Amino acid sequence: MIWLLPAALCSVTIAGILKVNEVRKGDRLLLAGANYIVASALSFVFVAGRLEVPEGATLAIGTLAGIVYVLGFLVLMAGISRGPLAVPVTVMRLSVALPIAVSILFWAERPGGFQWAGIALGAAAILLFGTSLSGSSERRGSGGGYWLLIVGLFLVMGIGDILLKAFRELSPDADRMAFTWILFTVAAIFTWAVILIRRIPFDRRTFLLGLVLGVPNLFSTLFTLLALRRVPASIAFPFINLAVIIGSALLAFIVWRESLDRLSIAGLALAALALVLLPLA
Repeated sequence: MIWLLPAALCSVTIAGILKVNEVRKGDRLLLAGANYIVASALSFVFVAGRLEVPEGATLAIGTLAGIVYVLGFLVLMAGISRGPLAVPVTVMRLSVALPIAVSILFWAERPGGFQWAGIALGAAAILLFGTSLSGSSERRGSGGGYWLLIVGLFLVMGIGDILLKAFRELSPDADRMAFTWILFTVAAIFTWAVILIRRIPFDRRTFLLGLVLGVPNLFSTLFTLLALRRVPASIAFPFINLAVIIGSALLAFIVWRESLDRLSIAGLALAALALVLLPLA
């Protein structure tokens, strides 16, 4: 249990840093680029002594995952900029429903009754968020766009999880550390290529904030892996996900005085319940 709290704390820290960047209007790509420099460098330090030539599947999946991670990062930041922090963070966690569906179709996995209930509750939660935000008087002109953004976040994050599942199914476990380094390195290269092509101006404060972001971004994964060595996934994932949702909501309320209406609160409650049910057999 000792690694569960720091894993959740790192994820909440990531959401908080992204919110800070949005509040101060920092460039998202520059923030992401600096973040991936640190994540790639740190992962290389951790695996340098154990790096071996990876299999073709590892290289292909890691490369694609790196690109998807960047896209997910940008969609998440766009969601944070246009709505309460708790909403995109919760939807991001609910995207676990997608790899479950793909596992059923392609890897013959069969979820139990609790998981089916979690998928249904997750869908209901997203509908509540969309209805609430689309009907808000503050967003009547952009509610539909926000709804599409939330759906996009759900899909992109789910695809990222599907790629992690594909790695576990198609590549040897010995390639795990190499896969991590490939993912972050490709993400860094892709992000900085876009930055250079678009000639995004360098902003020192955004760059430094991105460097800070890279630390919890890497360690959130590391602490989760350490927790899973000692705690069953049915305990680890609900604990981390619930802690992140609650922590992000509290952080947003304390720091930015964000509040949720009744529909969003109901969605948050359903999401929390769904995240408890999804990992259960």
